[in-house]
Parts: sequence; structure tokens; C-alpha cells
Amino acid sequence: MDGLGSGMPSRIRLGVVRWLAFGALTVGLTVGFVLAEPTSLSPDYTDISVPLGVLLIAMIGAMVSFVVALSLRKPEAAWWAVTSAMVAPALLMMIASAGMGTWFPWCAVALCAPLIALAVCLRHEQPEPEDTDAGPARGARRASVALAAVALVVSTFSGAGMEDVDYSGTWTNHEQGVTLTLSSSSGGRSSYTLTSGTCSEAADWTLDHPQMSTSVQVWLLRDSGTTRCIPGPDSIRLYVVGGTVAKPILSTNGPSGVSWHLTRE
Repeated sequence: MDGLGSGMPSRIRLGVVRWLAFGALTVGLTVGFVLAEPTSLSPDYTDISVPLGVLLIAMIGAMVSFVVALSLRKPEAAWWAVTSAMVAPALLMMIASAGMGTWFPWCAVALCAPLIALAVCLRHEQPEPEDTDAGPARGARRASVALAAVALVVSTFSGAGMEDVDYSGTWTNHEQGVTLTLSSSSGGRSSYTLTSGTCSEAADWTLDHPQMSTSVQVWLLRDSGTTRCIPGPDSIRLYVVGGTVAKPILSTNGPSGVSWHLTRE
């Protein structure tokens, strides 16, 4: 056969292509996962239909290619098909936890790399029993599968939910001069102190139960005798509107109806 599949030089060139694919996979996954924010409390899910469709097609295509590679006795292609089949669901789970963002183009490169190596191997790899394949790219295929497995594990366990947020601490809105201190809570009521200017009020606070991923609310429970620094009903509701598990952002309506955002110090 002419081209990449003919002779030792061609085998070496094919090995170089595979190592380049591994390099692109490594860089794409590393940079992409560093840029992703899987602990975001308000992921951006706009315009995800096309990426989700591409990932699903890539995953199905990789599984079909794996069967084809085995039937053609092309073990190298089968290894790259396994890599692709693991990278695709890893990215699907990362989208679910982090939403879309600047991280995704890097991971798209990581997805394309093993697919390109897979296509090259299906076209140029000589059929042979797996135990006789000892070419220069043997390490690349194994390293790629290991890296894809690590990415799958990381994406599976890196996400976080509202239930992981610790709301105790001091929250501030510097524009309005409001400070809210929530004492530690074990699931029931705990105390809070809210100051606005020279006014200070103290009462109990609690969380909504059950906690839903898009509607977690902190309730400030004021009785009739509580000093009220913020005019309003007995219970003030604060929504979790964004941020991360480590740095959530709370919001409530001020006296004039304008939303106040409070961040934890």
C-alpha cells in the first residue's frame, strides 16, 4: 500500500500523527477544564443545543467506530475510538455543571483530536492481531485512553449543587451600606444580624426545604417585635442568584423595589 501505511518511515509518520493527537487532547482538556467553573450556581445554558447534538453524535460515532475497528482487526483505531467515546460524555457532564463558556472551544479541540486519529487509523492501519502491534504510537493510544478516563472522572465529581453552599458568615452590599451576618446553621433556625446605617435588627433565619437547584432561598424570619431596618413583611426572602459554591451571591428587594446583591466577605 502507498502512503502512510507503507514501510517503516510511513509507520513512524503515522506515529507522529497519533502523538500530535494526544498532545492536542492534553492541551484542550487541561486548558478547558481549568477555564470551566463546574461549581457555578447559575450556569449559562444558552445556545447549548448544537454542542449537545455534536457531542451525542460524536459519542455514538465513536462507539460504532469501535465495533468497526474490531471487525477490521485494527486495534489502534479501536483504542482511539474508546478515547473519543469517553471524552464526549465527559464534556456533556461538564456542560451540565458549568454551562457554556470560554472553556468549551478548548475542549472541542480535545474532542476532535482523537476523532482525527481514529479516522487516520481506520484508513491507514494495517490489519493485525492486537498483540503484535508494537509501533511507535503504542504509548500515545494508552496515554490518550488514560487521560480521557481521568477527564470523565473529574467531570463526574467536579459539579456542585446549592446544597453544598455554606451560607453562614458576613454578607455585604457596599452601595447601600447593608451588612448581614448569618450564624452557622445545621439545617434548622439560626440567628442573624442585619445593619443598615445606624439601624440594627436581629432575629432568626432558615433555608427553604427541600433545596432546589434553581430556587434556594434564605429566609429572614422577623416577628412583630423585631426592629426593622428594611421595611417589609415579617419574612424577607433572599435568592441565590449566582456566584460559585465558595462565593455565592444573594439578592433581595430593597425598600424602593431595587434588587440588592449581597456578597460574602
